[in-house]
Amino acid sequence: MHQIDTNYFVSGQISAEQLAALKDAGFSAVCCMRPDGEGFGQTPFAEIEAAAKALGMKAYYLPVAGGSVPMQHASTLKALLRAEKGKILGYCASGNRSSMLYQLARQAAA
Repeated sequence: MHQIDTNYFVSGQISAEQLAALKDAGFSAVCCMRPDGEGFGQTPFAEIEAAAKALGMKAYYLPVAGGSVPMQHASTLKALLRAEKGKILGYCASGNRSSMLYQLARQAAA
């Protein structure tokens, strides 16, 4: 996991089993930027979302595929960063797309 700013962190793929530890560490939300079915053994977003909700966390799905980053996802992430009170973990395969989307969110219109 890599810290980008005070409340935004990025990582590679997570599993539903890791969410309890994330909640204990002060995370209030996870944001998946990896399209479902992208990689072998990838935990589907629906599993992550269900586990997060069971723990009282939020889960967001902003998939970024094939090097193209939808600008509406950057605007959505910007709004999430403003709205969430706890830490947010953005995850994808390696954390690169999550970092890139954050940089675009900083520049996106409100």
